Amino acid sequence: MKISNKILLAATCALLIMGMTASAWAAAPSKFSVQADEMEYDLQTGDGEAKGHVVIIETTGKATADYAKFNSKKKTSTLMGNVVADREDAHIVCNEFVAHNENDMSAIGSAVITKEGKSLSADRVDYFKQRQYAETVGNWARLTDVDGSVMNAAKIDYDMAKGVANAYGGVDIKSDARNLTAKADSAVYKTDKGGYVELVGNATATQNGNTVSGNKLRLNNTNVAVADGDVRIHYVPERKPAAPAADAKSAEANATEVKAKEQGLA
Repeated sequence: MKISNKILLAATCALLIMGMTASAWAAAPSKFSVQADEMEYDLQTGDGEAKGHVVIIETTGKATADYAKFNSKKKTSTLMGNVVADREDAHIVCNEFVAHNENDMSAIGSAVITKEGKSLSADRVDYFKQRQYAETVGNWARLTDVDGSVMNAAKIDYDMAKGVANAYGGVDIKSDARNLTAKADSAVYKTDKGGYVELVGNATATQNGNTVSGNKLRLNNTNVAVADGDVRIHYVPERKPAAPAADAKSAEANATEVKAKEQGLA
């Protein structure tokens, strides 16, 4: 049996499926509700299709989109168009969002997943809630830190529970906060306060004009670099301004010399 909400919701009001089928879902272990401008729902299979201002609410979070297909019994859904989703403390923005089940999901198309101030971006990001683990799919990935520092790579996987991100392929790091740039074939980023970035393979880091390179570099939060293998350092000494007293004496001596020449004494 299918129910069409097109007539009931022709104006701006929305229909909350949970209210319509409360008796059918009374024994459900977790809530799952959908509202939209237009909706069709099969009471027997749990399959539904929603259009316009779609809002899906589950026990683990909420998502909004322009369009959605879902199954209320399996707790699965595919949302498309201007997708914004919140699952516990993870905020997700993308073009398409697929909830494979209550725990595993995929953000597709200009996907950005933000958790504890750090954002992981890519063409596609797969997120596994129970493991608090995310990984990118595609040719590019970006991890942005709280201070605005950015790590670009071909692929990034991020264990949020352990606070460890692994980046692979053309790693490029830029941190304006630390006046630091770095490059390597791959990198391991430990994100806690006592953390570090370990660059592996053709590693180079430049900070305040000083460059260190090697097969492996580890940069910690106190700006100390530990290098290993074919290490090279290019150091630019900081220029010190001339002492004011010396400048004054020099100016006075020059003035005396000029005056002496004018008087024909030199």
